[in-house]
Amino acid sequence: MLRKKYFVKPKMQWRYLLILMIIMIILGVLSYYAFLKTLVSAPGMEQLSAGTVKNFTNAYTNGFFWIILAFSVFVLVQSVFYFHRIIGPMYFFELVMKKLSEGNFGVKVHWRSKDETVELANLISKVIENTRKSVISDREKLNEAIKAIDNGENQKAKDLLKTVTQWCKTEEETKEVG
Repeated sequence: MLRKKYFVKPKMQWRYLLILMIIMIILGVLSYYAFLKTLVSAPGMEQLSAGTVKNFTNAYTNGFFWIILAFSVFVLVQSVFYFHRIIGPMYFFELVMKKLSEGNFGVKVHWRSKDETVELANLISKVIENTRKSVISDREKLNEAIKAIDNGENQKAKDLLKTVTQWCKTEEETKEVG
């Protein structure tokens, strides 16, 4: 399945791209001055004329600028795709959780093989499937209990009702076990 929108949460994605851009600018400037200082103070540079050093510095600056620009564009474009593989599934999980909070357990969780959240998608799928199966089982037990009450089999109804939602642990039950 292809997601056609690369900016599903634009505010978050632009913020991360801006942070990445600022980091790259700072690292670029620091690298530029560190390498320039090393080159200019290299042995033998004092023997060159001021014009030659200036030409060398200009050539170094132009080359460094274009290399850093190409590298930055490449990293930023790759980041858009990488963020898409993280933020896209996050956005989808938010939609799934919204449906689940509304009681809709018919939702299916799907993912792409390149998404970074495949493990999370698998776990959410298991939770949804287990909850769906439990709800179906509990409804069947409740219907059987109602039939048992109608037939005057109160003990059978009580026994059935005791087994409803046993799979779900509450906070009190987990404290008792732990």
